[in-house]
Amino acid sequence: MQEILINEIRIDGFRGLKDFKMSLSETTVLTGMNNVGKTSVLKALQLLFGNSSFLSTEDLHIDKNGKSNYIIVDAKIVAIDNDGKRIANFSDVWEIAFGADNIKMDAEEHAYVPLRVKYTFQTLQNSFNRDMQILNEWDSAGIAWQNLKGKKSTVKGDYFQFHYLDAKRDIQDDLKARTSYLGKMLGDVVSNYDPKDVAELEQKISSLNAEAIEKSEVLKNIQESLKGIDATMDSSGKVYVSPFAKKLRDLNKSLTIHYGTEDSSFTMDYHGMGTRSWSSMLSFRAFVKQMCDSKNPEDEAFLPIIAIEEPEAHLHPNAQKQLYKQMNEMPGIKIISTHSPYVAACAELSELRGMYKAAEKTVCGSLPVTDLTSEEQRKIRQAVLTSNGELLFAKAIVLGEGETEVQALPIFCQQHWGLTPVESGLSFIDAKGCGNYYPFVALAEAFQIPWYIFSDGEKDTQKGLKKLLKRTYNEDKELAEQNNIFIISSEKDFEGMLLDDGYKAEIEKAIEQLKGEGYIDEFIRKFNHKPKGREQTPNICKSCNQHIFVDIERIYDGEDGRLTALDDIMEKNKAQLGPVLANCIIESKKPLPPLVVKLFDGIKKDICHV
Repeated sequence: MQEILINEIRIDGFRGLKDFKMSLSETTVLTGMNNVGKTSVLKALQLLFGNSSFLSTEDLHIDKNGKSNYIIVDAKIVAIDNDGKRIANFSDVWEIAFGADNIKMDAEEHAYVPLRVKYTFQTLQNSFNRDMQILNEWDSAGIAWQNLKGKKSTVKGDYFQFHYLDAKRDIQDDLKARTSYLGKMLGDVVSNYDPKDVAELEQKISSLNAEAIEKSEVLKNIQESLKGIDATMDSSGKVYVSPFAKKLRDLNKSLTIHYGTEDSSFTMDYHGMGTRSWSSMLSFRAFVKQMCDSKNPEDEAFLPIIAIEEPEAHLHPNAQKQLYKQMNEMPGIKIISTHSPYVAACAELSELRGMYKAAEKTVCGSLPVTDLTSEEQRKIRQAVLTSNGELLFAKAIVLGEGETEVQALPIFCQQHWGLTPVESGLSFIDAKGCGNYYPFVALAEAFQIPWYIFSDGEKDTQKGLKKLLKRTYNEDKELAEQNNIFIISSEKDFEGMLLDDGYKAEIEKAIEQLKGEGYIDEFIRKFNHKPKGREQTPNICKSCNQHIFVDIERIYDGEDGRLTALDDIMEKNKAQLGPVLANCIIESKKPLPPLVVKLFDGIKKDICHV
């Protein structure tokens, strides 16, 4: 039973992390682009709870003010119940382990232990001085947290077992190394046997070795030949050939792992890195279980802290999902860094942490789950994480409400910047209607990922955007004052904007490329003056007391009518038209639509990387 939790950490002066704060849960999943500091968080925890053998001056933070000469890592340790909820006091076991003098009380009268490690680089000695402390308090008004005072820590490091699993895991390497988790388990295997069983098993192995040699001319020949060196050894010495491990303590030297059917299996040498990496992770899980089984939580303080880097390496999506479940079931505190939307989608919303680097500073955010309705949580999980999980790793998010613009904007992006959306770090998302923006915006706001909306200009859409801002910021905001919302003028949609911007020829070319030559003229002949649909009038029927509806007639006469026909054709073919239309506009050598240029210039100004 896990009785404590590291619920908050702070890091300063380590690699790219300066004045960095992050909350933790029993399982925490770190997301974000490359080079935002996910691995640095894991290594910082190693500095606090594990060893610092990897530490060098290259790990000191550098910014415009110069190079830091210290590294600080803080951890706030709290008591939790069986459901992971914070409780007022530590158990007797942990209270004794921490010591009453090291336990502090917060404003809500909840106990906590504020642990700090500080590494200071000594220039003359060319080494780091390590100082472990218990802070007098976790925070104090008017004092920067880095300057908080404390006393020398008397908490034993043995209570915390830190384990770091990097992305380069291989069960084959684990089998060969005595210092690997698997090697440690195999090296201790004899202690799990009764001495009588050891003697009996080793006698059977000896008989098996003798039989194997006796029945093999090759092995028999090798053993006979090697007897030639007996003369140079002392009188009691002999040469033995042992096809199988002679002693149980040497099992790790000959152990092999096979995957396959009972009739046909192959050793790990013949399997790919996905199977080997996954097997390494599962052998580590066995190690943690064995370690925990050897402890008595009633009288022994013990907490595994497990840092896992990119567990998804080499695995297909379904395997990634299954592996996450297996990792989550491990005892202790797990901190997982990932670039996989599949792993992120498996986590609870409260377990996700989004890391983002802006203005040379890395920040971390989490979803305010308690402030979200159950329906909003469901939409974030379904519409965002399951269907568009790649946005967790984006530099910025561009939301649109229709298929045409969301297909065309990435092509315009590449034309404008000379970079693909992947290269620029942008994620273009079709929200499938103005009313569906909030789940995306809620996550982007929580994870501090810049977000932008390219919106149609209809009145109802603008009302929806105002409601979105009210829900997001809990106050009324004017659309015109929002630098990240770009609204098409004259109450037009994307297709209408392109017509107004003078791309009639390019639209006609795109339609005929998609539908065939002469399609537009045929469409006009076929549907001109035919009903398009029905619309509600303000008039009320005297018989049923309901609004009266009238037919809408298609009018495609003249040049204005042709423009209307083009708009209707585009509306009917949204799903296929976007890419063709964007490429036709680019091929025309005309400037891109002004509002599109304004969008990309605004993004460039904000994120300063293209």
